[in-house]
Amino acid sequence: MASIDIDHLVKVYDNGFKAVKSISLPIRDKEFMVLVGPSGCGKTTTLRMIAGLEDITGGEIRIDTRRINEVEPKDRDIAMVFQNYALYPHMTVFENMAYALKLRGMKRAEIQTKVDETAKMLGLTDHLPKLPKQLSGGQRQRVALGRAIVRKPKVFLFDEPLSNLDAKLRGEMRYELKTLQQKLATTAVYVTHDQIEAMTLGDRITVMSAGEIQQVAAPTVIYDSPYNRFVASFIGTPVMNFLDGTLTGADQPVFKLPGDAAIALAMPERHEFPSFAGKPIVLGIRPEQLSHGGYTALPKGGSTIPMQVTLLEIMGDHQYVYLKRPGFETPIVMKCNAHHRAAVGETIPIHIDTTMSHAFEPGGDQARNLTLPKGFTRQA
Repeated sequence: MASIDIDHLVKVYDNGFKAVKSISLPIRDKEFMVLVGPSGCGKTTTLRMIAGLEDITGGEIRIDTRRINEVEPKDRDIAMVFQNYALYPHMTVFENMAYALKLRGMKRAEIQTKVDETAKMLGLTDHLPKLPKQLSGGQRQRVALGRAIVRKPKVFLFDEPLSNLDAKLRGEMRYELKTLQQKLATTAVYVTHDQIEAMTLGDRITVMSAGEIQQVAAPTVIYDSPYNRFVASFIGTPVMNFLDGTLTGADQPVFKLPGDAAIALAMPERHEFPSFAGKPIVLGIRPEQLSHGGYTALPKGGSTIPMQVTLLEIMGDHQYVYLKRPGFETPIVMKCNAHHRAAVGETIPIHIDTTMSHAFEPGGDQARNLTLPKGFTRQA
């Protein structure tokens, strides 16, 4: 198979815009690596440079130690699956899947065998004689996958392949993609702006912003230990709540909010806290770390603050409860059981469990997470 080494990769367009800013990223053999981030963060540009569809301004890309900067796309032994499927509308499913093999001069019998095997794997056998216009969106995406799989490349590249599908099909295709990648044991690089796809598909996730890598780690590490405020705010639904306040104490730290409210901090890792005692910090609390005090017991070391309900979003088995309190600049969100009743305008007791919360330096997206273990790195 293949490993990919991205070494100080740079992309600058003719108008001077720097889309990718000297990123370095090792992608392991047989790994499913997901590049995720907002629009314009450089993830698709990075993928297109791996594919050979964009020229490289600086740095190197190597596949299995072979430098491919100047290698033609057709000679890189990669296969790319696009957002819009990119099927030939006048060709049947069989012809679309067989086209690249024909270009290689493969014998007809061998082509037939490879296409039949791949079609069976993807549940497309009955659709081989059909044209793309006769297929559903999910079936077209399977054909695009089949066209890539049949070539047995060293590397699969996916450019937001599920974004045109409805929610149900996206869920089904996520499962199929991950199962296929494990079965084929092939290196895959997948670009998406959808954090659910990133968290469910990736062996590791690369979070990008403004052309730079913010953090690389397994999904659980990204979620539990965000490197900075950008990662903390981008990963998680609903997004992490951020509260401005002041840290008091060191051995028994307390977060003082404007007014008389205070939250006891029970994060186990707080090696930088002593140096911030008496100083402003930003407390990051995920919505699931809040609970309705009328229905739940106070967590050990937790705090209770009364807050007013401003909006309810029922999501089935759970709900998002939007809360406000004097001194809070923006509403905070609680994720809780849908049967924990609350009414708009009502003031309810909110239990806060900070065992998995985070504290950040004041500032913007690059503000450091102060609650990470000593020696924690941006890439793992």
